Amino acid sequence: MRTRMDVRGILLAMVLALPAAAGGGYGIASAEPAGVPKAAPQAAGDPPATRPLIVRGNTWYMRDSLSSGIATTTFNYGDAGDLPMAGDWDGNGTSTPGVVRGATWYLRNSNTSGVADIAFSYGNPGDVPVVGDWDGNGTYTPGVVRGATWYLRNSNTSGVADITLSYGNPGDVPVVGDWDGSGTSTPGVVRGTTWYLRNSNTSGVANVSLDYGNPGDRPVVGDWDGNGTFTPGVLRGNTWFLRNSNTSGVANVSFNFGSACDIGLSTASTLLRDRGGRPLPSSFAGRHVTTLPTGANVVALTFDAGANAAGLPKILSALQNSCVPATFFLTGAWANNFPQDARVIGLRYPTGNHSFSHPDLTTLSDAAVRDQILRAQSAIQAGATYDARPMFRFPFGASDARTLGIVNSLGYASINWTVDTLGWQGTSGGQSVSTVVSRVLANLRPGEIVLMHVGSNPDDGSTLDADALPTVISELTARGYSFVTVAQFT
Repeated sequence: MRTRMDVRGILLAMVLALPAAAGGGYGIASAEPAGVPKAAPQAAGDPPATRPLIVRGNTWYMRDSLSSGIATTTFNYGDAGDLPMAGDWDGNGTSTPGVVRGATWYLRNSNTSGVADIAFSYGNPGDVPVVGDWDGNGTYTPGVVRGATWYLRNSNTSGVADITLSYGNPGDVPVVGDWDGSGTSTPGVVRGTTWYLRNSNTSGVANVSLDYGNPGDRPVVGDWDGNGTFTPGVLRGNTWFLRNSNTSGVANVSFNFGSACDIGLSTASTLLRDRGGRPLPSSFAGRHVTTLPTGANVVALTFDAGANAAGLPKILSALQNSCVPATFFLTGAWANNFPQDARVIGLRYPTGNHSFSHPDLTTLSDAAVRDQILRAQSAIQAGATYDARPMFRFPFGASDARTLGIVNSLGYASINWTVDTLGWQGTSGGQSVSTVVSRVLANLRPGEIVLMHVGSNPDDGSTLDADALPTVISELTARGYSFVTVAQFT
């Protein structure tokens, strides 16, 4: 039994004795939990166990047991679009909130509404933040992952990395935990449903690998049973499936907390999410993707953002109210001009590259085409904290063999569409909410890619795609279709 104050979770959390769940892919149950068992008190001197946390807008909801129910602690912190995290920033044994906005970290030392107790800059905009107790002193401090390189710092101050190492691949989801109970946080990555965990802050191969979760699950990590060792978990909708050992197998604990569209994390980590940067699928090279390669009744809603953000509030509201995924294609100029909106999009949705300034690429030189793509890639990475590769959409859909070859050479697939709603033409162009809905339904098929736009018509100010979206979602759902992202097929 460990006696020092550790960094994992809330000091007075309790360990639950839940039976293992049965069924589900990779051994994780998909059934609802049968009930809430009685909790066993945590023994004095045990490390505090990790607990679930959800963020909705800028409202935080913490629950002090691994059981279904409502939040036991609620407060407001940060802004919508901030990347949330939790950790023991002052070494007092209690996990409290933090957010990263660009490259600035705002940490608070109590689970109450208010301003940051600590603020500093670390890393670059577009880096993937991670947090952990890198030196085992009981305090969580920052780190960032850039590509496959980890930069870890041992104090909550601006400065350079104390530890630098390479681990994983650029498209992996970084995870952090004390995987062996040594008292020190070390790196891990999730690739598909396989977890690769390393027990030292050095470059090298995994010490532990295991399969856990289903494709599309959201990883969470923590010391769920308070024994000093971090182990995996996943969120599927609003159901948490947690395992108490770093092995493949069934969940030891499952419960419902929050809603399916909430941002979920643990009281000992940053938000863990897809960060893009996948390689170009060979099947997507040399052609334009107009439907997704599936026979399932699924639709990908996609939104181009290049002019303004007039329709975005309605679009985000409709997506979140219906808990529907989507894919956004941003120009680099749009990401620069609407940084808050880019952060909000990047927090929840995969983002593709739509060039920097939306020119007809077929009219540009090879060098200028590359510049448009690479400048946009950098702007989207910095603004949305997402590597757009391999998703690219040609401005105006205008391309030829030369420009397609350049796009592919830079690691991108050409993602076109099955149907353009023409909502961008506005009411002045003879369109309406009804015509937008009708075009989507008239072209309905498995793998349909729907092209919509975030901005308003420049002449009449209408936002027909945003206005039609709730009806589009309800009509597609009524016809037995569900929703996917383009990223799920790349």
